[in-house]
Amino acid sequence: MESIYANNYTEVGKNISMVMEQRGMTQQNLANRLGISKQVMSKIIKGNKAINVTELSQIASILDSTTDFLLTVNNNTISSDFGCAFMGMIKDDETRAKVELLRNAIDQIYLLEELVNE
Repeated sequence: MESIYANNYTEVGKNISMVMEQRGMTQQNLANRLGISKQVMSKIIKGNKAINVTELSQIASILDSTTDFLLTVNNNTISSDFGCAFMGMIKDDETRAKVELLRNAIDQIYLLEELVNE
């Protein structure tokens, strides 16, 4: 089962890509403005690299968009729980284990909801 967090990063990347296209901006242009490599920008757009709040805010500003729009998934803003994923690296092993446990529980709830709604 794919994590909902990985899926949400992919959706955020699609939103970034869509706005870039509307603005006529290339990945290289955006990467240059952010001070990152095109390869890192590509990973963000593909959802293969998590981004933090600061990066998301910078991207929104450069694209003349909003963080709310970039966090929109299927016409719904990503829940505030997903916002925790943007808080940065957790350095404490115990806290990391607890967060992972919560993420797994949330993933299971989403899976159960999908099964019930089939």
